[in-house]
Amino acid sequence: MTDPTFDLRLQAVDPALLEAQREVNAVLAKMPHPDVRTPEGLAALRAGTAHNPGATDLSPTERHVDGPTGPLRLRVFTPPEPRAVLYRIHGGGWAGGAPEDDDLVNDRLARATGTVVVSPEYRLAPEATVGEQIEQTVAVARWLARHAVAEFGTGRLLIGGISAGAHLAAATLLALRDAGDPAFGAFAGAYLDCGIYDLGLSPSAAAATENSLVLTRSWIDGLPDLALPGHTPAQRRDSRLSPALADLTGFPPALLTVGDLDPLRDDAILLAARLRLAGRDARLEIWPEAPHAFTNMATPLGDVALDSAIAWINDLLDPPRTAPGPAAVVHRFVAEVINGGDLDVVDELSHDDLAWHAGSGGDLHGLEAYQAALRAAVGGAFSGMHLTVHDTLVDGDTVVLRFTNSGTHTGPFLGVAATGRHAAWSGIGIYTVRAGKIAEAWFGEDMLGLLRQLSTNEHSLG
Repeated sequence: MTDPTFDLRLQAVDPALLEAQREVNAVLAKMPHPDVRTPEGLAALRAGTAHNPGATDLSPTERHVDGPTGPLRLRVFTPPEPRAVLYRIHGGGWAGGAPEDDDLVNDRLARATGTVVVSPEYRLAPEATVGEQIEQTVAVARWLARHAVAEFGTGRLLIGGISAGAHLAAATLLALRDAGDPAFGAFAGAYLDCGIYDLGLSPSAAAATENSLVLTRSWIDGLPDLALPGHTPAQRRDSRLSPALADLTGFPPALLTVGDLDPLRDDAILLAARLRLAGRDARLEIWPEAPHAFTNMATPLGDVALDSAIAWINDLLDPPRTAPGPAAVVHRFVAEVINGGDLDVVDELSHDDLAWHAGSGGDLHGLEAYQAALRAAVGGAFSGMHLTVHDTLVDGDTVVLRFTNSGTHTGPFLGVAATGRHAAWSGIGIYTVRAGKIAEAWFGEDMLGLLRQLSTNEHSLG
C-alpha cells in the first residue's frame, strides 16, 4: 500500500489552477537575477527581498533577545488563546530577506493554527557565515524553550522556515540535538518549505540553468559563495551544514513542501527519504508547476499548499481523538510528569500497584511510594532536568525508550558534592502499559558517563 505521508507522486491539483500557475510562471520568468557576488547585485537582491510588509489581520509586535554577537530582533504574531509557538525563519538565500517578508504568511499561519509565529532577524551573508547564522537561530530556539510559557502561555514548540530559512530550521534542530541541549526535545514538529538541505548540490540543483524560475544557476552558485566563502563542495556537505546528510536520529515529525519546478526539489526528496529510513515521521508534498518559494508569493498554488500545511499543523497539535496506545501513554507521561513536573496526572497514567525499577534510585512498589519519591526529588541532586526521547520501540504492551537525561548538578549525588555543572547522560526505559496505564517500568542510565562529567579528576573514577 502506498504510504500517503511519503508519496513521490505530484500533488493532485485542479487543471484550471495549474493553468493559472503557468501564467504566473511566465511573469516570474522575467524576474531579474543580478550577480549577487558583486556589491551591486547583492544590493539589488536585498532591495527586492527586504521589508515588504502587507496588510495583516493581527498586529505584529517586536522584542529583542540575546544572541551570540548581540541582540536579535523577533517579529511576533500572536493569535487569541495561542496553543503553541511556531518558530519560523525567513529566507533570502542567507544574504537577503527580513522577518517582514513573511508577514502575510505568518499572519495567516498564526490565525489558522492558533500558534504564536515568531520570526527572527539574523545577520546576513557575507557579514555572517551560514555557521554563524545557525548559532543565532539556535540562540533563539534556546530562548523559546526556556521562556515560551512565560511569554506566550504555552510551551509547545514547532519550527519551520522557507528557502534558506528551512535550511536554518533543520540545521538548528540538529545542532541542538548534537549539543545534548534539552531545547531539542521541546520541538514537536518541523514545517520545512523549499529548503536546501545538501549544500554540495542535489541532482536537481546541479541541473539548474539560467532559465530556472526564481532560483537560477548563478544564484545557486553565488549565494553559497557569499555564505560559505572558501568552502569546497565537500566541505559544504559537512553534516552540520547539510541536514540531509546528517544522522537524523530523534528528528521531530516533519512536513516538507516543495515545487516540482524548484531546483531544490531533490533536496526535499532526499531529506524526506532519509528521515523515513531513520524511522522518523516525514510527509513530502511535491506541487506540480510550482517554482521555488511559491508559498510566499501569493501564487495560485501557494494558497493551496499553505492550506495543506495548516491542516498538517492542526493535526499535529490536535490529532484525531482515539484511545491512546501504549507509546502515547508513555510519551504523555514523559512530557507532563517527568519534564512538566505535573504530579496531578500521575494517578491518571499509572496503576495503583505500579512497580518502578529505577536503577541507582532503587525499586519502588505502589503508586503512593512513587508519588512520594517524585515529591522528594523536587530540589534534589539536579535542577532543570529534561528527558529527551530519541527512539521509541513498541512490542504489544511494552514500550522501550532510548533517551538522554540532562540537568544542572545542584546537590549531592552518589558521593559527589554539588558542582553546578550541566550534564547530559543516556539511558533506556522499558515500560509495561496495561489498560491505558503504566503498570511497571525499568530504567538503565549511564551513571559512569554522568559521574565522569561531574568529576574534576576523571582518574578518580578508576
